[in-house]
Amino acid sequence: MTYDRPTPTDDRLHWVLLANAARARLFERDHDNGAMRELGDFVHPDSRLKSAALSHDRAGQGAKGSVRAHFEPPTSPKEREQQHFAEQLAQYLEEGARAERLVGWALIASSPFLGRLRAALGSAAAARLTHHVDRDLTACTGRELEQRVTELLPARPGPEMP
Repeated sequence: MTYDRPTPTDDRLHWVLLANAARARLFERDHDNGAMRELGDFVHPDSRLKSAALSHDRAGQGAKGSVRAHFEPPTSPKEREQQHFAEQLAQYLEEGARAERLVGWALIASSPFLGRLRAALGSAAAARLTHHVDRDLTACTGRELEQRVTELLPARPGPEMP
């Protein structure tokens, strides 16, 4: 699924964030030729661990009279780690948007993590999100990366065509 939003015209380079639940790579993309320069690499190894390795405690238990209740956590430890990573990335993007370091950005992320990250975005970063695509390109490098991003995103972000 691809989503496009009109982008304000600005000569500053746009950012492209490639992400999955355990790794994200941030690039600056040239409008004219689509060339990409890596700005940052974020790794969250806890998102890859098995839930058993992440949980340090048993689920809570309670007793009232002769009735016992067993309380399960609403999310798994692995999901909590993935949410934590999404919030870290969202905070970084929000700070960049509020500091006017980016005028627009695109998100290319694995399908489950795409929704988690979009939900965690602050208002400034969400307002500048121009495209999002559900693909995992975090392992791509060099020419292959630029080619795959060019296939998914327009070289020069602009208003939607009627």
